[in-house]
Amino acid sequence: MRQLHKSKWFLAALIGGVVLLTLAGLGLLGAYFYFSRQANGQVAWVSPFSAIRPKTIAPDLAVLSLAGEPDDRVIRAALDAGEVETAYAGLATSVLLPDSLRSGHWLLLADRYQKSEPARAILAIQAALDVAALSPMLGDMARADISLQAATRFMALKQAPDARLALAQAENIGRYSPLLLPAQRRAILERVEAAYRAAGEATLASAVRKDLDSASAGPGVKIEPPPALLPGLRGAVTLPPAVVAAVAARQQAAAQMASRWLSASPNARKALAEALGQALVAEDVARAEFYQSAAELPDADRLALLHDRVAWLTGKYRAANDGFGASLVPDWAAEIAATRQELVEAHTNLINGYGRQLDGLAPADASQARVELLRQGLLAVRLGLFPDLDAERTLSEQLSDASRELWTRQGSVGLVNSVQEVQGRRFYLLAGADTRRAPAK
Repeated sequence: MRQLHKSKWFLAALIGGVVLLTLAGLGLLGAYFYFSRQANGQVAWVSPFSAIRPKTIAPDLAVLSLAGEPDDRVIRAALDAGEVETAYAGLATSVLLPDSLRSGHWLLLADRYQKSEPARAILAIQAALDVAALSPMLGDMARADISLQAATRFMALKQAPDARLALAQAENIGRYSPLLLPAQRRAILERVEAAYRAAGEATLASAVRKDLDSASAGPGVKIEPPPALLPGLRGAVTLPPAVVAAVAARQQAAAQMASRWLSASPNARKALAEALGQALVAEDVARAEFYQSAAELPDADRLALLHDRVAWLTGKYRAANDGFGASLVPDWAAEIAATRQELVEAHTNLINGYGRQLDGLAPADASQARVELLRQGLLAVRLGLFPDLDAERTLSEQLSDASRELWTRQGSVGLVNSVQEVQGRRFYLLAGADTRRAPAK
């Protein structure tokens, strides 16, 4: 009897051990999948536009852009009010914001997200870095500064590979840009060296220090950058009275909603949203008639028309996704796919329209303008404003070829656009011709 009791005890202990091991194994397996999803969530790229959170947007602030307020003022007002997601939505959908302001706002948003949502901060930093590499309007000093600020923020978030790429871009700009004064070149490279040392990259820092004098040597004469050519290819259009009246009605309805929203009852808020929605629908009808009637405009004026149409469709696409924090036109929500396709076609027609205009330029100007155009189109894709990811690879390949052609035409001087991939995310960067010290992945 005693031996039988001992056997039962042993069997119970064995079964208990198996159960514990099984639970431990399941726990480890669950932890693995949990952290895998977390890691993938941090490195997976999404466009800023597609990451808008409608339910966290303050409608009274968001609709200020529909009331005619400049995007920069709306974004700043939202940040001052602590409405970070409202600022994010305004920035992610802005077509007219200058890239110098766009990049700065993305970095400010990254700072707001750094502690609470690191993955969202990374998204914002990468958007700023995309602007630095792809904007056709920024100067090289601004590109280098944005890259250095992006690197600092990547390091704070323990994203060492991303930081190295941003620093490599700043270093390449400092070394190879023909448009910088020696003092500017040296200032950039000294900041790069300091950032490498702060990141524990002593070898890279020493390499920058070793070449600092030679890299920052040269005559103290600044070469003015060539003026952007794309704006000169665009004509102008005058909105007809019907569209002007519809715009005024929409701005008034949006202003009413912005001023009364916070103190309004639920029923009153619904009425304010419906009034603005009706104004938006009326404007959409008026604009559709105008765009159709203006189809035979000269090529230059047609470009201006397409810019206007892209801006309008972007706002319509935002409204269809409840990107103003309230449902303004419920019928548009059921037509999101169609609106998205219209926006894709408008961007495509805009790029093709500029492409036709390049044929009338001198070869040297056409080469520069082609790089500007492809940068502009690819940046719109990366920001989600041109919502066609299938276009990214085509534009990327064309930009690589065009920037290399321009570099050759300029006597093998300057910067070319390149692509690097880190942990499944694609980075668009500016690089010099010397690739002996490629950035570490």
